[in-house]
Amino acid sequence: MRSVPRLLIAAFLAACARPAPEAPVPTPSSTAPRAIAVYRAIAESIYVRSTGRIVAVATVSLDGGCSEMECAGLASRWGVDQLWWAHGDSAEARDARSDLLARSAAALDIRAVPIGRPMLLEADPGDVPPPEADGQEWSRFRAAHADAAGAVRMSPVGFSRSGRTAVAFVDWRCGPSCGHTVGVALTATSDTSWAIVDMLLMSSRQRR
Repeated sequence: MRSVPRLLIAAFLAACARPAPEAPVPTPSSTAPRAIAVYRAIAESIYVRSTGRIVAVATVSLDGGCSEMECAGLASRWGVDQLWWAHGDSAEARDARSDLLARSAAALDIRAVPIGRPMLLEADPGDVPPPEADGQEWSRFRAAHADAAGAVRMSPVGFSRSGRTAVAFVDWRCGPSCGHTVGVALTATSDTSWAIVDMLLMSSRQRR
């Protein structure tokens, strides 16, 4: 009987000695093939098409965290508080919004987006210049990223239950006074392709 307390103490000490769990790593999306197709449609249809240049794509999706003292609600920050993309079928839009917000805490590994796409280039999120970056930082970024026109970061993708509608929040950065954030709504044109049907400008950094 005297050995029982000793065993309990030993077990307790062993548990305390275990290393602390590591921070969660980005995980693949449960809808990865569809989400990858959406990310490609956004990056290529909007940014490659408008610039005619290579576009860098951050390999981890944005999450819903906010480091500011006061933050608006996530739906407002990501531009989905209003169903601006609902064209006669608000149930589809509500589905997509709910799914997007439900996925907001997940950091998704989206390194597959540039694979096989010659005008898309992988970029580590930590390498993407912040909004306040100066010209020198952008010069260094472009030198290391095939003279990319800019870098795009995207939230997880929200899908309607029917799978016909998708919505995402996008942060485009292209220089010290160049870039914007937008909400993008898409519709499925086949099992593997998407078309952009509407966009909502949330903020803009104008060129001087």
